[in-house]
Amino acid sequence: EYGLGRPATIGLTGGSGVDGNKVIGSYRVAEYVSRSSDGAPLCRPLFPELVEGRAAFSTPYAMPTKANNARREPRVAVLFSDPTASGGSDGDPLVLLQGRAEVLDSDWQHNADRYVDQILRLGFGPGSGRILLRTPGVRQVAVGYVTRTWIEIHPDHIVSWARNGPIPPELQAVKPAGHQSGPRIDIPAPMGEWARHYPRRPVLAFIAANGYPAAIRAVARLGKDRIELSTAVPATPGAPACLTFHKVRGNHRSSSSFMIRCHFDDAGRLVPERIVGNSGTGRDRLTGTPELYRQVFTMGRKLRAQARRQGRPVPRVRHAQIPLPGST
Repeated sequence: EYGLGRPATIGLTGGSGVDGNKVIGSYRVAEYVSRSSDGAPLCRPLFPELVEGRAAFSTPYAMPTKANNARREPRVAVLFSDPTASGGSDGDPLVLLQGRAEVLDSDWQHNADRYVDQILRLGFGPGSGRILLRTPGVRQVAVGYVTRTWIEIHPDHIVSWARNGPIPPELQAVKPAGHQSGPRIDIPAPMGEWARHYPRRPVLAFIAANGYPAAIRAVARLGKDRIELSTAVPATPGAPACLTFHKVRGNHRSSSSFMIRCHFDDAGRLVPERIVGNSGTGRDRLTGTPELYRQVFTMGRKLRAQARRQGRPVPRVRHAQIPLPGST
């Protein structure tokens, strides 16, 4: 069975009795779907939190792609399908939230305080990172990472369905007007083996008929130049899609992901166009690794350069407790 609900300003209860507040308030990872400049869906796992009836996410200010995409096209979606560290189970239904994104990036200091508070309050990430944030004189090295842009999603629709049940009929993949598919690429042979490192089904994101992005968990088999889907999704030929493989250990002690941008052919298969991420190497595993700390230093340099260009002070990384009314 599936259900469709239009939540009120704060209420997030889906039509099949799913308590959206409980789902969003407990999940430690969710699949956030926005649209790129060419209208294609992009799906990345992010950490969600419920704040006053809105699903809130953050991304480093020094890495503005997600924020720019949300400004250009505020219609976004979030799939709650991985119960790791949430207290839920793989027997829980899938929950898809579609809504409009509000981008908050004007107050760097508040946004940095808010992110540090979230990490320390919820025990998010590896313990070494939390120790760093509690250590005066050292934690400022993380300024590029903790200075965030916050994206808050005002919900318009919730769809829920059984994990192994049929896909709700309103979740059909369409081709946006004017969208042009990219050229086909061959998938490297080692990728099929690397994909087996991800125990859950990949997330298939697409644009639904209502104009919002959508996402499901799909059974997919990687071939050389096509991706076969055992999960039937009604799709217009040429409809853009994104197949994301990801996993998280514990409360983000470590994580990894990569995605394949693609489009549907006339047989309902996916035609690969581009691979995004360091697929097939140990560098896929970022959180809690030297690769992440290298990125932290790089983001710090970028942030300081942006601060000089904009004439803004660089935030102080501090152990601050800030009020977040309605936070769960």
